[in-house]
Amino acid sequence: MRKKGYKIACSTSKKFSSGKTKTKSAGEYDSVKVISGLKKGKTYYVRVRAYKKVDGEKYYGSWSGVKKVKIKK
Repeated sequence: MRKKGYKIACSTSKKFSSGKTKTKSAGEYDSVKVISGLKKGKTYYVRVRAYKKVDGEKYYGSWSGVKKVKIKK
């Protein structure tokens, strides 16, 4: 059985090495994934990578480029 999805990493550190890091997984039919608990006025860095699950084992693609996001609301 195969299942596809993606992981989203959100961090206060540009290199994702320190600071607060959150990772969320989403299935192939999720068009939007919300990461809650982010602080207003703070800058976060976000990256995404895809995965495929085959026979219970996950195979990951490489991480996307890092996008800088400032929380407004």
